[in-house]
Amino acid sequence: MKKLAFYYNSLSILKKFLIPSIAGFMFFLLFYIYILSNTNYMKESISKINKESIPLYETLFDNEFLLQKISFELNNAVVVKELDLIKETNIYAKKMQKKLTLHKDTIYKKELDNIQKSFNEYYFEASNLSKDLIESTSSYDYIHFKTLLVVSTYKKVLNQYQNLREKIKNEIKKDVNSIYETSSWVLFNSSFAFILWIILSSLGLFYIYKDMRYKITQIVEESENIAHGKVNFHKRLSSDSIDELGLIVNSINTFISKLEESHKDLEYAKEEIKRFIADTVHQIRTPLTSILMNVEMIKDLQENDLVSSYIDSIDASINMLSNSYEDLSYITSYDTIKYNPTLISLSKVIEKRIDFFQTICKMNLKEIKAEIDINAYTYINTVELERLIDNNISNAIKYAQIEKPIYINLKKSKNKNKNKIVLEFKSYANEIKNKNKIFEKNYREEEAKRGLGLGLNIVKNICDKYSISYIASYKNNQNIFTYTFDEIKKQEIN
Repeated sequence: MKKLAFYYNSLSILKKFLIPSIAGFMFFLLFYIYILSNTNYMKESISKINKESIPLYETLFDNEFLLQKISFELNNAVVVKELDLIKETNIYAKKMQKKLTLHKDTIYKKELDNIQKSFNEYYFEASNLSKDLIESTSSYDYIHFKTLLVVSTYKKVLNQYQNLREKIKNEIKKDVNSIYETSSWVLFNSSFAFILWIILSSLGLFYIYKDMRYKITQIVEESENIAHGKVNFHKRLSSDSIDELGLIVNSINTFISKLEESHKDLEYAKEEIKRFIADTVHQIRTPLTSILMNVEMIKDLQENDLVSSYIDSIDASINMLSNSYEDLSYITSYDTIKYNPTLISLSKVIEKRIDFFQTICKMNLKEIKAEIDINAYTYINTVELERLIDNNISNAIKYAQIEKPIYINLKKSKNKNKNKIVLEFKSYANEIKNKNKIFEKNYREEEAKRGLGLGLNIVKNICDKYSISYIASYKNNQNIFTYTFDEIKKQEIN
């Protein structure tokens, strides 16, 4: 079986599909020999009937008629007392003997010899008896004895003819029945062989189809995994064959091995970059904190209004830098640090973050207008909530039209008998072209605006973590980002 499996796997796809056809051809070749042998038997049987049995049967029938004619002519010769008429019957006798001689080479030679012998005996006795009756030279007792002998011999010959005819008739029936049975058996076997060939060929083709389909499915699935970046580097495609599909499978396995090597290098580089960013963020923390504190001190100590605008500009820049720093800090730590949720007042956090961005808005000639319902509580981590709010406000400041207000609304509502909190960020700006991709990583609607392209992706990941629904829309010349939280009643906690 192993050798057979190895031979099958070494064949090309075309040869594999030709196997059932070749096997079927060999099967029918053997079956054709079987049919041919039975056909030859039937031909021989039919030939025997046509060349021997039927002609002999006709001869016996003719000879019976001639036997009766001889008997009638001899009787007629006695009646008219003409010896010449007795001699004329010799023609019929020779004719009968000649006909029998033509069939001496058949299987009925013995029966024909007995018939001829009995006929010669009958013809001799009957001719002599006729002569004696015409010449009236013999006694009554002699004539009576001879008559009984001739009648007995006549019946004997006649019975031999009839028995042989009956025997030939039965043999013909037997041969015809044998031909019928053989043809029926050949027909049955042909039908059975055809059905068997169809079944075996179908099974063979189904096995080959299943084998091909399994390999093609493997190739398609693995190709899709490669295309979508879902390659399992610990698994390789299985293939024992060296046909065209086997070669493709081997090529994919080789490609996966090389891809695995590249992936390891990429993962190593990714870890190095992540470590570098983490180290950089850590190094920035101390000087950034120092700058923020010094700016606050300068604000408190400065007495000249001429430098206020410069201090505000520095403050706005530092706040923007601080916001970017917090994003980087979160990105480098969210998969290693566990950010546990707590009960938080959305109202207070939003107000606090609006205050943080006031200076940045002022320097960008923009204004934040807020409508905030008080006592809106939900479960979320403070750091992650700030990332969600800050990225939406910084995006609005970056893309909104100058001297147009930015609206931040926080409203309580009921949705399907559940208490909800709806947070909206509205800003006048060009419509977002691809609202489905705006939350994807590294996607920027306006390539001219430089940035990391991570802000809204951070927002998306936080929303997914806390099952916060989010949607981007455009109405009344405003881009609207809407977030829906589950409201937690503070009295329910108490």
